[in-house]
Amino acid sequence: MKIIRLLILSVVLLVSKVNAQKLNFDISQNAWLEDVKFLKKQVEKTVPLYEIAERQKAFDSIYNIIMDNDIGHLKEDKIWALQYLLNTLEDEGCNVPFFQTGLDLEILPIKTYWFDDGLYVLDASENYSSYIGKEIVKINQNSIDKVFEALQNVVNADNSYYKKHLFQAYGFMPLVLKTMGLGTHDESIELEFADGKMAKFNSSSINDYVKLSRDLPNDSKFQYNGSTHNGEEGESFGGFVDRIEDQIKDGKANKIILDLRYGGGGNGFKLKKLTDLLRESQINERGKLFVLTSRATRGTLLELASILRLNTKAVILGQPTAEDPNTVGDTKYITLPNLGLNVSLTHTLWPTSWEQDNKVYLSPDETIRFAFSEYKAKKDPWIDAVIGYENSTQRTAVSEDIQTKLQGNYSINGRKVSIKAENGRLFINMNRKMKSFFEIHTELYLKSKDGS
Repeated sequence: MKIIRLLILSVVLLVSKVNAQKLNFDISQNAWLEDVKFLKKQVEKTVPLYEIAERQKAFDSIYNIIMDNDIGHLKEDKIWALQYLLNTLEDEGCNVPFFQTGLDLEILPIKTYWFDDGLYVLDASENYSSYIGKEIVKINQNSIDKVFEALQNVVNADNSYYKKHLFQAYGFMPLVLKTMGLGTHDESIELEFADGKMAKFNSSSINDYVKLSRDLPNDSKFQYNGSTHNGEEGESFGGFVDRIEDQIKDGKANKIILDLRYGGGGNGFKLKKLTDLLRESQINERGKLFVLTSRATRGTLLELASILRLNTKAVILGQPTAEDPNTVGDTKYITLPNLGLNVSLTHTLWPTSWEQDNKVYLSPDETIRFAFSEYKAKKDPWIDAVIGYENSTQRTAVSEDIQTKLQGNYSINGRKVSIKAENGRLFINMNRKMKSFFEIHTELYLKSKDGS
């Protein structure tokens, strides 16, 4: 028996690669309001989620508050006003990139992870290395939950799961905490640990932060960007899929694991060859195809997980994802004319489900809990769950009588859907359309044994 494990992920840093023009926060009130008006016009014509009535109402409400009030002259006042405004769209891609050139916001030189049993320090600069492995229980004398709740309006994300992931950075930025009324110092943060010890940590530049590593299971060791995989160079993604197909056909692999826990960039169109292979091969059986997710699964990786859920018998193991099945992507940057500040906006909806699907995340078939003790023991509970998986799902085949009644062509939400029987089994098919990853090619079963 051989298990093929595909680690298809993209390394996503909090560092914005866009270069802002020289920032100028010492501008007049009129110039500031011009920038806010400019941003609103860009959002109106660019961001798909602005078309949702309740989000448009929330955005316009905060916009009017900003326009009617004299926002302070400190740079953080303007940054948080913009961040708060964009947060009403509930879209992680719409934000003020905190680490863009010239903004110079600092962060503690530690990297943490919020396990199911607490928030722990996993890496730190040399000055603070003695705190690695310790659980943080308070930030500036406030509980972790209180700080997390206070930052809800400035941590831009699609749902609370991704906000929890982003908190590991935002929660350790002194200026963020000060602005939210949770700190008084621009350069330091006081942390309290589960052992009762307290210490003051001084912040430093993003350069010190990015050198650190959480060393989570398989985090940032591989990359998929539409043309490369597994850190290899030279082989196309299509060639990689061909190689996997050969191993499946030759019987060298009877299980495949897709590790989608980290990242989210890449070209979603290049995934079709892989998804078609997994759907049409003998690996498409319950207990043979696994998808691993976390609260950082987003973008192209979220799309891949959602496509496989609809089109295969894949078992999804892990945590609820960072985004929903109808994700908004393709980020562009605009520059506010007076501040010179870069703002990130998303401009294209990439659906993998029906328009009325209002889920805010993709839920796993089985939820994985990850404790610090497992991390310390170098265990990977996701992989342990795959190894110990027992298929308890009993699917009821569709009777010949019901097959006869259901067969035919349908129009659902303007999409052409066909249901037909093949070799005593019933299948549903719906092809993609332009600018969409939403397709259905899968077998139908009865929901229950009694035929309901």
